[in-house]
Amino acid sequence: MRSSTPAFSRVLKDSFERENNQRMWCDRCRRYQLVQSWETIRDVPPVLMINAGLNKQIDGRQLWSIPGWLPERIGIGIDKGRILCLEGEALRVSQRNRQARPLIVYDLVGLVADVNSGEHQKSHMVSLINVATSSREAQDEPQWHLFNDFLVRKIDKDEALRFATAWKTPTILAYQDQGFSNVIDDSWKSSLDTSCLFMNWSLNPYNVPPENWPCVLDPATEQPEIGTHVPIDTEFVRLQQEEIEILATGDRQVIRPTKEGLARVSVLRASGAHEGLPFIDDYISISEPVVDYVTKYSGVSPGDLDPAVSARPLVPLKVAYKKLWLLLNLGCIFVGHGLIKDFRNIDIFVPKSQIVDTVTLFYNPARSKRNLSLRFLAWYLLKENIQSETHDSIEDALTALKLWRKYLEFQDAGIVERMIDEIYSAGRKLNYKVPEKGSEKWVGGLVVPSRGRDTPDVDSGMSGPSTPVNKKIGGSEYFESPLR
Repeated sequence: MRSSTPAFSRVLKDSFERENNQRMWCDRCRRYQLVQSWETIRDVPPVLMINAGLNKQIDGRQLWSIPGWLPERIGIGIDKGRILCLEGEALRVSQRNRQARPLIVYDLVGLVADVNSGEHQKSHMVSLINVATSSREAQDEPQWHLFNDFLVRKIDKDEALRFATAWKTPTILAYQDQGFSNVIDDSWKSSLDTSCLFMNWSLNPYNVPPENWPCVLDPATEQPEIGTHVPIDTEFVRLQQEEIEILATGDRQVIRPTKEGLARVSVLRASGAHEGLPFIDDYISISEPVVDYVTKYSGVSPGDLDPAVSARPLVPLKVAYKKLWLLLNLGCIFVGHGLIKDFRNIDIFVPKSQIVDTVTLFYNPARSKRNLSLRFLAWYLLKENIQSETHDSIEDALTALKLWRKYLEFQDAGIVERMIDEIYSAGRKLNYKVPEKGSEKWVGGLVVPSRGRDTPDVDSGMSGPSTPVNKKIGGSEYFESPLR
């Protein structure tokens, strides 16, 4: 680096101590005088969020394009009202010198960059985060990851901190006090306000008949806890139709993707005296215009989301979101069908350890890349005909619960792979569609009625019990965890 090139620490120090020259009135001289002043700070926080402040300045871009110009570690201190800002060898020398002024050492933990994908596309923001500092144990090497909407990818450190190209512009930098690295404080989870899980509330209480209210949890006997299984299903309406453009080559280009909004969320009890009953069945009051209720697939009709006329319990999105967030942080395990897509649309992250997805349970990529629908699985395994006319989130969540239990039966009997192969074989012969009610289809020489089939007996040569055995669900009376 050339000596004339200012270091990052110097630029940062100058941004803290900005000098100002302005004319001010002097009472002694009775006239305006030129006064020189500068701004400074008295203390530094544990986390520094720094605006890169490029604003498309050419000289600023030249600095950022220099490899290694952005330091991974800086030291900041205050000496007699003046800022000390060090990096590189100067920082290391100061740390070795016991008589030096104390510094707070900061590590670069993340940044936000503006990415320009091309002439015909709008720029968008991405995050680049070193997740090693947020793990419970110290890591030997940095772990940089790119977060681009729902795309998360591990990347090289040099790639994360490279800004030599014009399409990638740093906007926000995040530095964290080194003393807070690998420190995870979960104490806030012990003081969560869970009152909304034990009460019914809506924007239109006088319009909702008693039969439309869910059966709320009993705080004395139904406390959600770590390992509590909660069947869940969500429904969405369309807020924006997809817009496409046909290029001269004949290819389709998506100009504006489909936008969906959460319209209903239902969460059920997995066991206990009220097993299968919902304790959350919220319809969401949406302020944006709904362009398509997709009633056949959502079960939501026009008027259901209007507080003035709806007979459904309507809540704001943030209320429904808080309930799901509480169940997540209480350690509950969500049981459902296609939950990865649902949680993505809701915009909430749920760890895989807290998801039981029947799409994944009954999926065999070696047999087919196709995911089995909830309706087909319910018909084949449970002898139930669901979603014949429209979808209902309570019915779908309860069906997912039954399918999970059926999977546990297969697991106990040691016939999971055999059953999945059989389901796929039947699916291919039926084009994965449920036959019309009352008809019969021949599958591999076996007559399968339209309401499905029973679990087969286990061959004598197979290990395990002679017939599938239900796994006993232990734990508390209402919220047991069979996987505990």
